[in-house]
Parts: sequence; structure tokens; C-alpha cells
Amino acid sequence: MRMYRWVFLFWCLAASVTALAPAWAESGPSGQTSSGTALRRAAVATFLVGPRQPEVDESMDQTLSCPIGEICLDDPSILPHAGATLTRLVDRYLRGRFGQQIVPRTETQNAETEIQLNQETDTPRTLAERLGRLLQVEVVVIGTVWRYRDRGAIEGIPDSPASVAFAVYFIDASNGYMLWRGLYDGTQRTVSKDLLHAGKQLKMGLKWLTADELAAHGVRECFNALPSTLLSLADSNPPN
Repeated sequence: MRMYRWVFLFWCLAASVTALAPAWAESGPSGQTSSGTALRRAAVATFLVGPRQPEVDESMDQTLSCPIGEICLDDPSILPHAGATLTRLVDRYLRGRFGQQIVPRTETQNAETEIQLNQETDTPRTLAERLGRLLQVEVVVIGTVWRYRDRGAIEGIPDSPASVAFAVYFIDASNGYMLWRGLYDGTQRTVSKDLLHAGKQLKMGLKWLTADELAAHGVRECFNALPSTLLSLADSNPPN
């Protein structure tokens, strides 16, 4: 009787393992399939440029619900190429980190031209939802930039340093929900004038940076806090 009981338990265990084997084979770490294909794709939308600043408190930030016309106001203090440069930097960083799961910029740009925006009613949230449907992606990355100036750009202050400020939003394209937000607000200072953040200043180098160089530094710093599992993508080493 005891031998029969052990044989019965053995066959029950074997049947359980056999039943679960297909499920184990279909999924792997980080929500990936056995073929290495990730579950999510993302697209980087063109940055919106204007003087509107988001609230530092994330729970109070209404940027995604703000009409695009109220965000994209002319501001001559912002360098004309600010939006294009930050879009390229963010796209390059995410592509280096997540590879082909990021839609090529040409495809995203083509999709953007198909969308007829109403500056008074469309918001970054509705734009993300429409881009998501056109590109068949789950996540849309949208950014805003409200300061982007080179050294000496402030009238009467020839030694004023470069300064860059921007926000990056990861949006669930199916419902417009914000998945993650990153902020960067940086102005280069000498180590002697900013002892509290001396390490951060040294990472920028010992020379005065242009706004483009400071933006590249800001993108890397901003994404240091990006959860590697946010997109359920295979995380590799970020680019330098």
C-alpha cells in the first residue's frame, strides 16, 4: 500500500510539471517571450517648446492636460533648435538602451504629419493616444522644453552660463495615463561656486559647455531614474 502511494504521488508531480512546461517556455525574465521579443514598443514624439514650466510636484503637474497651444508659445530666449535637439538626444538614448523596440524616428515623424492638431483642444495626452494608434505602440514618450540658452545669452551678463530645462513623459497610449516623468533643470556653474554639487559639476567637465552639450548631460542624468522594467524591454548598457 505504501509503495502504491509513492508511485501515485510521483505520477501526479510529473503530470503537474508537464502541464506547466508550455507556460514556462512561453515567458522569460522581464516579461519577455522565449524568442527574446519584448511585450512593448515605444515611440518618441517631437518635443514641445515653450515657456510653460511643469510643477515640481508630480501630482500637481497638469502639462499632459494642457492645450498644446498654451505650451508652444513663442519664446525668443529658447534656441530655435532646442526641440529638435532634445528629441534626437532622447531618441538616441532610448534606442541605445532598448534597441529596436523604439520606433524609428522617420516613422514617428511621418505619423505626426498625418495628425491635424487643434492647438486649442488637443493636449500632449490626446496626441500620445493618436500617435499610439497610428504607430501601433503601447507607450509614447513626449517631452517639453522651457529653457535652452547658450553661455552669454543673457543680455548684460556676458559670462552667464548655459542653462537647459526640460521634462520627459512616458504615456500609456491606450488610456493617456502617465507611466513615468523625468525632469532636468540644469545651469552650469564652477565647482568653487557650487560646492554642494561639486561631483555633478565635475561630471560635466572643466570647460564651459554649450547648451547642446548640457542637454546631452541632462538626458543621461534624467534617465538615471528610469526604471529598467518600465517598457518591459531588454535593458542593455546605456550609451555614453
